[in-house]
Amino acid sequence: MCWSSRFQQRICFLLCHSLFLYSSFLLGQRYVVYSPQLSEEHPKCTCACTPQNLRSSEVTPALATARFAEANIDKSDKTKYHNYHIMYGPALGPFLQKPVRLLEIGVNNGKSLKLWQRLFPNHEFIAGVGYGSGTAVQKSFKRMLTDKHVLYTGSQANSEFLSRILEDVNGKKFDIIVDDGSHVPWHQIFTLEYMFDKFLNDGGVYIIEDVETSYWDRPGASLYGYPISNAGIGKQGNVVEKLKGVADTLNRGMLLDPTFSILHGNVDHLMSHITFSQNCVFMNKKHQEDWKQAEHNTVHNYHNPSNMEPTRNDYLQYKSTAIWDISGMERTF
Repeated sequence: MCWSSRFQQRICFLLCHSLFLYSSFLLGQRYVVYSPQLSEEHPKCTCACTPQNLRSSEVTPALATARFAEANIDKSDKTKYHNYHIMYGPALGPFLQKPVRLLEIGVNNGKSLKLWQRLFPNHEFIAGVGYGSGTAVQKSFKRMLTDKHVLYTGSQANSEFLSRILEDVNGKKFDIIVDDGSHVPWHQIFTLEYMFDKFLNDGGVYIIEDVETSYWDRPGASLYGYPISNAGIGKQGNVVEKLKGVADTLNRGMLLDPTFSILHGNVDHLMSHITFSQNCVFMNKKHQEDWKQAEHNTVHNYHNPSNMEPTRNDYLQYKSTAIWDISGMERTF
């Protein structure tokens, strides 16, 4: 039976969602993986409470987390090994019903590309970048899998290769970019600095996975033949340590220094949020129109020179130590 009133639709959604949470409890899991397929309509309801028709405001982090886990039919390591479905829920929920454009760096055997296709049933375009080994990695620059799915082959630390991708998609940007590539810290910063402005839509999210390598502090540590240089907590080979500085550049207006930046090309000035979670970092890009007023308010409401130390010596000393290139960086742009 499908109720017509908006109030009844909402009640139907709440009942369905409550039943889902209760089943999770009975199975002794925080988020159940074995559950009714959320991509299918409820057998007794074909109204707007079905997942395909849910408004973005109705997609809770818990629901997004469950959808992510269910989409991983091919058992990619995103849920099986890393439990990223828990971290991803709040970040990807707003995109679930949208015609998203997604780019993932690192495809290996292609399982995660299939995950994205299921997770975003209304997707417009999904692209993968492969390099090195893996059954999904090809040797040619581009392979069309379908008219909505494409695989590029090349290194994420090669700016010429990245520019070819941008040219191939006619400059059309992506809503979600996932870096699950080499996991080499300087590669992660290189790709972020190159792609965040040119490749990511306003309001989009950029995700760096597998920051575990930033904590590998054994001398001589390496991955996929690449050295992991000067890694470890508090060190300059650590991508997390590098990105901690974004918390201060987001608040540069309060520092009376609107030019303060710790990333090449001032890409941190384009960020609205940064979130650190287990083994991953999420960065959101500003909606430029929405942020004009916020930045105007920062200038006029939060500048308090009378409460700031006049010489700014302490701040300038901090700033001199905050701006550094991550160890191993070979920037070509």
